[in-house]
Parts: sequence; structure tokens; C-alpha cells
Amino acid sequence: MYTIIAADLLFCAIELHHMKTLSRDVNVKRMDYQDFLASMGAKDRANIEKHLQICDAESEPGHAALWRKMATTLAGLAPHAFQTTGQRCVQFFVADGKYRRQVFALEDARDGKLQIYLDDVLDKSFSGGLLGKPKKGDEAATPEYPIKGAAPQTLPIDSLDSANTTDPPSFYKHMLGWNRKALRINLPVKATAPQVAVAQAMVALAAKVWEK
Repeated sequence: MYTIIAADLLFCAIELHHMKTLSRDVNVKRMDYQDFLASMGAKDRANIEKHLQICDAESEPGHAALWRKMATTLAGLAPHAFQTTGQRCVQFFVADGKYRRQVFALEDARDGKLQIYLDDVLDKSFSGGLLGKPKKGDEAATPEYPIKGAAPQTLPIDSLDSANTTDPPSFYKHMLGWNRKALRINLPVKATAPQVAVAQAMVALAAKVWEK
């Protein structure tokens, strides 16, 4: 079962600009959490349950809720298969002929942020009115992209390719190479509504490639 959230409803509540154009093209799909767990093998399911037990025990309840929201969003967009790497990471796949292709990863090192890996949709995020470009001269290791309509809020995003990521971990290395480029969204566990909404919209933009 899926919960489908139209992008115009999601974004109007937080007053982001240009959502009428985007909402015609992008729907954020979320898989039911119990269906998500049921789709996995016993080992993968145990990894997730153990991870969330720790997150649920934290004094701040938002961490586990955000993890569930982002995991079920990625699962709704890429429901073919899921695979964990210990308790830290989940990989998401779509069908590719008789094979499968990894399209997302969700990493949580319990260090104050969730890291979401997806194909490079920066240009589409600019043209769709989601993000602005970082200020010139901003030499931060991870650029902060302004969220349109929600100043001064930003979303920290890394651009990854085979040139600047020479030995990527196994849970996302297949998203690089063969001219593939990826993004890593660094979403704070205390993320604001605009930060979460933009992250969800960006993964939905990435999913348009295989949803055609």
C-alpha cells in the first residue's frame, strides 16, 4: 500500500515558491512502513528494527520519525528491492531488465544527520524552483544550497562522482562510475519542514527517470 502526497499540498503549507509548476510533474510516494519491513528478509528487517530501537530511545523523538519518513519515501519511489549494510545503511533498487539497479541509499551514522544518496538532479532542482545556487566564494566542504521561498534556510548537499570519490563505500559505489553522478543530501535529524520537503521533492525528481 502506498500513501501518495501531491507536491502542491506538501509545499503550499510551508510557502515554497513555484510549486504549481512542480506539482504537475512530481508526486512524493510513500510506502506503508509495515509493508516496507515485510518486503525484506529477516536479517535486513532485524537491522532496521535494532537501529530504530536506539533512535526511538533518544530524548529527541524526531530522529526516528524522520528516518521512517525518508525510508518509506525512498521505498515508495524505488520499491523493487531493499538491502541493508549493518544497521547504518539501506540501499534501494529498481528493476533494470532482468537485473536491478541501485538508485538510492539512506545512511544514518547517528551523528545528527541522515545522508540520502540519489542521482544528480541539481539542475532540475534549480529550474524547478526548489533550490538556489550557493553564494560565490562559499568554499565550505559541503555547499549550502538556499531553499527557495524559505530564506535563510539551506540544505547541505555534496556532489559525488568517480573523480572526487575514489574509494566509495559499497553501499553507494554502484551509483557512481559509467558517467553516473550522485548527490548526498545531509538532512539534519532536527530538519525543518522546508528541508524535509525539498529532500522529498528531489528524490521524486530523480525517480521520474525510471517512472516513465
